[in-house]
Amino acid sequence: MNTLAAWLIAAQFARRRTTSLLSLLAIALGVALGYAIHLINDTALADFRQAMRSVQGEPDAIVAPRDTTGSVGLALVEELTRDPAVLVVAPVIEVRVRVDQHALPVRLIGLDVFSAPAVMPALLPEGREAQASRAILDGGVYASPALLAKLALAPGDHLSLWRGNSRWPAVLAGQLPGSRPGDLLLVADIAWVQAHFGPPAGVGEARIRLAPGVDATRWRQALAERLPSDLLIRSDDDDSARVSNLSRAYRVNLNVLALVALLTGAFLVFANQLTAVAQRASQFALLGVLGLSPRRLMLQILGEALAIGLPGALLGLALGHALATAFTQTLGGDLGGGYFSGSAPTIIARPLPALGFLALGCAASLAGAAYPAWLNRQQDLAQALKSGFAEETASSSARHLWLPTVLGVLAYGLAQLPPVGDLPLAGYASIALLLVMGITAAPWLTQRVFAAGAELPLAAHQRIALQNVAQAPLLAQVAASGLIVSFALTISMVTMVSSFRLAVDRWLDEVLPAPLYLRGKATPLPDELLAALRQPDSPFARFEQTMHAALALDVQRPNVALIVREIDRDQPEARLPFTGAVSQPPPTQPVVWISEATQELYRLHSGQRVRLPLLGREIEVFIGGVWRDYVRQFGAIVISRSDYERLGGRFAASDLALWPQAGHSATAAAWLAPLAARFGCEVADAGEIRQLSLSIFDQSFAVTHALEAAAMLIGLFGLAVTLAANVWLRARELATLGALGFDRHMLSQAVILEGVLIALVGLLIGLACGIAIGAVLTYVINPQAFHWRMTLSVPWPSALAGAALTLAAATVASRYAARQATRLPLAQILADAQ
Repeated sequence: MNTLAAWLIAAQFARRRTTSLLSLLAIALGVALGYAIHLINDTALADFRQAMRSVQGEPDAIVAPRDTTGSVGLALVEELTRDPAVLVVAPVIEVRVRVDQHALPVRLIGLDVFSAPAVMPALLPEGREAQASRAILDGGVYASPALLAKLALAPGDHLSLWRGNSRWPAVLAGQLPGSRPGDLLLVADIAWVQAHFGPPAGVGEARIRLAPGVDATRWRQALAERLPSDLLIRSDDDDSARVSNLSRAYRVNLNVLALVALLTGAFLVFANQLTAVAQRASQFALLGVLGLSPRRLMLQILGEALAIGLPGALLGLALGHALATAFTQTLGGDLGGGYFSGSAPTIIARPLPALGFLALGCAASLAGAAYPAWLNRQQDLAQALKSGFAEETASSSARHLWLPTVLGVLAYGLAQLPPVGDLPLAGYASIALLLVMGITAAPWLTQRVFAAGAELPLAAHQRIALQNVAQAPLLAQVAASGLIVSFALTISMVTMVSSFRLAVDRWLDEVLPAPLYLRGKATPLPDELLAALRQPDSPFARFEQTMHAALALDVQRPNVALIVREIDRDQPEARLPFTGAVSQPPPTQPVVWISEATQELYRLHSGQRVRLPLLGREIEVFIGGVWRDYVRQFGAIVISRSDYERLGGRFAASDLALWPQAGHSATAAAWLAPLAARFGCEVADAGEIRQLSLSIFDQSFAVTHALEAAAMLIGLFGLAVTLAANVWLRARELATLGALGFDRHMLSQAVILEGVLIALVGLLIGLACGIAIGAVLTYVINPQAFHWRMTLSVPWPSALAGAALTLAAATVASRYAARQATRLPLAQILADAQ
């Protein structure tokens, strides 16, 4: 009963304190950011998986080529069909085509109408079964409603499907009712797709449904042992893992930032709870004298924190759902990361994660109150009854440099550790230690810097302010700590983003050597277009062709991009931005050049010989070097066209880099535009590509900047609340100064100067910690999580401008505290003290 009474008293105090509202809002904001990011990630992944299943179905196993230019032989498909453990095999061919002159790439899926219903029922055409089967077997093509609306087509219309030089004049037979909204799909009989676009002796995939009672895992393992090396077998779980891995590092980074925002909010709760303990020290002491045990006094303070944290967390859940909906509609389901393009799913909240974030908000509030509750327990009851809160008891921070030094050494050591499961967990721990290092260094720095300043010939109120900051009262340390955390987070992210953007800008200079570029929208370019560019009246002096494919090196990772380029194998430096020395390949062996991501993910290095699944077989290649790539996070491999064709590959370019003839630069783009429109291609100059790339880059960090702003807002709230509380706790000191001749203007100036100095300490330490954390983000987090490397570049103009704005905001907060000081009834305070 006594415990319940203590909790009810705590709730009553929580309602009465106006400053508790700021604590509640801080918890709400931290929970809202984390919950919003979770909702968006969870919904986007579920939406992406549903999109895959609507096209792929839910097979027990999928047999596919490792090289996307390869195929699954028909003999293997027939062998699988005869397996008694197999219920049905659904062969599938999926290619990218364009419709007439439209530049929009469309997925064309060829399926077997007799086996598809058992595996991919969502891709069955609309209409009565017999009529639909007859129409599709006669060469009819079915389209998704989204594609019909986008291309203004209707059943019965004629359309031409193009892929490179191949054309298929088809008839639109109907629509696909089972397709998802937004899907741009065409479905046709697999025989017709194979006849027009290939592959001539195989299929793209074999999707398998096993008979009831068959152990799917054992069956897949047995089949994997006898499959040719150029084929792989994967399960639905592998596809789910691959989808999750696609954006996992990006999601983890955003969640860590949200947790940091919640941590910054916990500092505000800490400041408010410490203020409340100090304000009610005499009341707590009286309750202790009257028999309330120290344990129940602690429970009362923790109960007050829970009375703040619970409604704050509930408000955060509601706000998080609203933020998730808004972010999804504006930035997409990937928060601008570019992983699920065009995805804007409907947010669906689930009970268990909501309860988890509710508990996280309450835990943050309780953590903020734990230390103040412990300090209250250490107070001497007699002294607390007489003079209130004894700050000497609370000033347990030793003003020595050994603790921040040890933390800095540990942070450096953690930054050297490798990733765990492709996630930089040690790097995140290093960042946390750097933040704590900055907080523990604040008392030492303030004492060393401002103690010497207090000896200068200054005005009395200025000297008083310097002495107070030099003594670093606990509440002043709390105010500086909140600002250290928030400003360090902001500076670190600004530094990392600036370094990344500068690196991307320089990288674009290296990878965009040509003035103009033409893209076939993921479909091969027709020979007619290439022939037109070679005509004597063409304004182009030369052009280079590029072909894109993909290799599956790990079934649970996204495919590695295979890029076939017209590149001199003996001088690749002219076209690729290498990160180190280039190894000279053996004259008779194929050579490839791998990106940094490929090197990191698959533990490869320059000069190594590896076997790659190329062109239907495993081929040993020589790694000639490692090049920098800021586009393909999951790896890319470049091979020269000469080596690719020597190995038996068919080169089919999809991209062109074009150099106009001298004197034709101004007219080259105009000459090329109608030719590109005729074949459904896109044309852009290097400047447009640069601008688009940088705008996409900026959009991908939009949420990061929002989190930075939230952290700074929380830090400034904490500063304002703590300075105001500090004035109340020092009422007797200020009253004594008034009795000694300080007028209200001098008291106000002293309080403002003290607040500005505390903010300055927080900003200086936050700047140093922010640069250190920015280095960890740049040299550890980015390479380990995203496999991108760059040089650290501190944006000093932005950093100093941010510091100046923060200092100005701190000055405004100090003026608020000074106004509270001038309103104190100084005479009454002195009378009460006697």
